[in-house]
Amino acid sequence: MLLKLYYVWTAAVLRALGARRVKHEVGDTTLLCYEIGPPDGERWVLLHGLGATALAWIAAVKRLQKEVKLLIPELSVLGGTVCPNGGLNVVEGSEAVTALIEWWAPGRAVTLAGISLGGWMSVRVALERPDLLERLVLVDAGGYRDQDWERIQDLTTVAGLDDVDRLYQALFHRTPFVIELSRRGFLQVYSSPAVRHVLRSTTPDHAYGPEDLATIRQPTLLLWGEHDGLFSLEVARAMEHHLSHSWLVTLPDAGHAIHWEKPGQMAGAIDRFRLQGLQQRSDGGSPGAHSAA
Repeated sequence: MLLKLYYVWTAAVLRALGARRVKHEVGDTTLLCYEIGPPDGERWVLLHGLGATALAWIAAVKRLQKEVKLLIPELSVLGGTVCPNGGLNVVEGSEAVTALIEWWAPGRAVTLAGISLGGWMSVRVALERPDLLERLVLVDAGGYRDQDWERIQDLTTVAGLDDVDRLYQALFHRTPFVIELSRRGFLQVYSSPAVRHVLRSTTPDHAYGPEDLATIRQPTLLLWGEHDGLFSLEVARAMEHHLSHSWLVTLPDAGHAIHWEKPGQMAGAIDRFRLQGLQQRSDGGSPGAHSAA
């Protein structure tokens, strides 16, 4: 019942903003997506993280929707997507998102933005189908190979409330009050079959390394919480070093889940990155490497 309310609340909030629901079939998966923004706006696809829904992007939607055509797919049953195992792992998700972009923006390159697991999927799309992408936004992205995977697996394996508390310490610098009150709901989400499938079937074998990042030519915003306890700021700095056209923006007093702790600052940084790209395009210039936003 609680997981059903999760879906209903997401749909209610996004539809109140004017988003419409669209569905797209990819193999045996039916992706439920939310579309909002002007028909002639530049196209962005936004991917949420593990155990989340499209609601994770609400602040960015409010900031961008007047000028940007947005598509926000649900990546698990938690948000209403139907797929064989209840949730899309990084391989399944990147393949589904690739097909979604080809359908939604034929012949056009989009900006692809992802939070955590969604960021990992975004990198895989950039590596496998660079022709589909104009820019990348990676928010506390997962998937970088050179880090402590045993620790990450331990943190994300949730079987009881003690595990929830431990994961909260990694996700938040200061746990928001509403999240603190939702510990049992969080436990139900992270122990659901959908989340367990994703965790069980996503491994370091699917990770990317420095040699992969060096091939990405799209301008890339790396947006990171200063106190991210899941994928550390050192990981973000390493990624910035190996990406040829990247900007690292660090949000102070924030952990991994900056869309909860610093939603306005996150949306503002993303919009500045967008406007910077528009200005460079109008000037006929190209972004420099490793600039500060």
